[in-house]
Amino acid sequence: MRKLIPLLLAVILLIGCSNTMEDIKNAASGINSKANEAATAISIDVHTIRAIELEFEDEYVTINDLFKTILRDVQWHYDESMNTLKITGTWKDNQLFSEQGFTEQQKQDLVENGKVTIQLNFVDNNLTKNDTTAQMTLHNKLLVDQQGEQLLQHFYDVFKN
Repeated sequence: MRKLIPLLLAVILLIGCSNTMEDIKNAASGINSKANEAATAISIDVHTIRAIELEFEDEYVTINDLFKTILRDVQWHYDESMNTLKITGTWKDNQLFSEQGFTEQQKQDLVENGKVTIQLNFVDNNLTKNDTTAQMTLHNKLLVDQQGEQLLQHFYDVFKN
């Protein structure tokens, strides 16, 4: 009888562990599927568009390098049906939109809360530079709303500095 009680307790513990192991396997499976979703969230088309090189002053820079340098927390949203790439990120104190004359307090607030949205439009994988738009908001208030090819030059100037 003394040998049977520890054996019975061990069996009960193992049964409880098997339920826990099943829960762990289900959780791991869920994590794996979410990781796969995240890995495929950026389509091949987005990678292709981000790899397009832009020419400035006889130098070339990819769209990816340009915007990952001048913004923080960059996210890419490509609409294949409209051929538009929407780039969102957080403002960086690197002379981006410096013509706005932000105070030091505004700059500090922008670093923490300034959201930048840039939209690039493409025709046959070629950027239509005049259709480039940029907006910057702070606490849902629009601070910058610009459009045109000169924006790309401004972005490049910030990139070079």
